[in-house]
Amino acid sequence: MHYSRLTILAALSSLAFIQCGGDQKPPETPSNEPAPSAAPPAPTPTESDAGAATSSTAAAAPAATAEAAPAPPALSDEQIAAITDAANSAEIAQAKLAESKSKNADVKRFAAMMIKHHGEAKTKQAKLKLQPADSSDSTALKADAESTLDTLKKDTGKDFDKAYIDAQVDGHQKVLDALNQKLLPSVKNADLKAYLDEIKPKVEEHLRQAKELQRNFENKSSATEHGNQHAG
Repeated sequence: MHYSRLTILAALSSLAFIQCGGDQKPPETPSNEPAPSAAPPAPTPTESDAGAATSSTAAAAPAATAEAAPAPPALSDEQIAAITDAANSAEIAQAKLAESKSKNADVKRFAAMMIKHHGEAKTKQAKLKLQPADSSDSTALKADAESTLDTLKKDTGKDFDKAYIDAQVDGHQKVLDALNQKLLPSVKNADLKAYLDEIKPKVEEHLRQAKELQRNFENKSSATEHGNQHAG
């Protein structure tokens, strides 16, 4: 009986130890297997990266703005008429001044041709019965013509002759450029287009003769300077 009690007490102690779990530890990871590593954190943008992105965006902006710039509007027939009328009037006014001030036969001959040809052009344009309407182009042309005329009035002798011919080269080149780049591409009226087609070759011929006179003046000036240096 005494032996049975001891056996029972021993069995109960063992059962209590198993239920409490004892000093059990979780299984350890085998030493020969590497521990799982966490994914590296994403890089944090630096101030230089942000600045570079901003600079790229700013650099792309002007290109987009330039592409979006609207094309200048085409000239109306009335605005074209104002430009050609202003050009004819300017040439006649400068030529009349040259006829009165110049003593050079070639300059006087050129001026007489300007009065005749541009006078005829004004008469033909009047028959088209178009009411001229000013634009920025005609306004600029008139202002430039008035400035040129005021300058020519102050010159005398050979200085006037050279200044007048230089003005003819510059003026006819501008008119020719306007014909090719603005007037002819914009014209709608058939009669006005025929008029522009007719005056264009004359403008080209006037420009050619004016450049020839300009070269003559430059050659004479160079020869005179060379002679003075040789004499000295």
